[in-house]
Amino acid sequence: MLKSSLTRLALIAAGCCLLAPCVAVPATDAQPPRLSVPASSDAGPLVLAVYGDTRFTQRTDVVNAVARRALVARIASEKPAAILIGGDLVYEGNEPSDYQTFASETRAWSSEGIPVFPALGNHEFNGCAQDVSDCLANWWGAFPDLPLRPYRWYSVAIGSTLLALVLDSDSPLRPGSEQRAWFEQQLTGAGEQVKFILILLHYPPVRDPIFPHTRDEQEVARYLSRHARSLPQRVLVIGSHIHNYERYLRDGVIYVVSGGGGAKPVPAPRIFGEQSHLKTGVNFHYLRLTLRNDSLSASMVRYEAGKADADAAWTEPDRFEIRAKH
Repeated sequence: MLKSSLTRLALIAAGCCLLAPCVAVPATDAQPPRLSVPASSDAGPLVLAVYGDTRFTQRTDVVNAVARRALVARIASEKPAAILIGGDLVYEGNEPSDYQTFASETRAWSSEGIPVFPALGNHEFNGCAQDVSDCLANWWGAFPDLPLRPYRWYSVAIGSTLLALVLDSDSPLRPGSEQRAWFEQQLTGAGEQVKFILILLHYPPVRDPIFPHTRDEQEVARYLSRHARSLPQRVLVIGSHIHNYERYLRDGVIYVVSGGGGAKPVPAPRIFGEQSHLKTGVNFHYLRLTLRNDSLSASMVRYEAGKADADAAWTEPDRFEIRAKH
């Protein structure tokens, strides 16, 4: 069990909250925080759940709440070592009640002590067109055990071999920007022990071109096209924003769109090199990542709302694996 009593005792001894990961490198004025998820106490694999566009809200016209709750419950049953959410956690970022809905519907996560690492999405800023301070305050306040304030991006060391970079794709990522400098430093300074780098952001850098790019997310793909092959780590990029599932391979990097957390579905044409070749138009889902010593495997766990047979509602129609370089 990933949440063994030995692991919990180790966390207590380290002074860490059981409802949040330990902080490996504290935030300073110049550096966003690096958080950590400890390796399994029995040296077994670490399981992570990753997805986006959950849209926790009481509104019923902008989300399939049945699918959202089913995914939350299924993730809780897997007892992952951590959950990463790629933005649009809520529908209205200036509405505290949306964050209250998140807290109440995910009590199964918090009761198991499963840490949640969020990325900012465009809906986190809904209702704060002129001044985003209230929206950011709501976002930071929803995760009191994470030392994120005043930062909008950060990193997470997961076990000893995976580094997750959680970006804010609503902030500049162009060369010369603050976030870009941090991003490059994290990639080049990851260390030899790290075998995999997971980049999590809201706007997916690679997706079907029918969907226009919104901010600077393409800068991530441009940088990786030039440098990913020379990195000692394998790189996986997961975005959301598009309320569906897509998978691409570009210049040795796997790019996934995982936006099936409950928001109203949008069609995915699945052309221009899309590799999952799914035939289903509606794909509520999350990604289950399994981290072993030399591999990172992924399964797309799909939920089909409306199935009379509860077991038949769950399938895993797409899988892939990334092997360490060395």
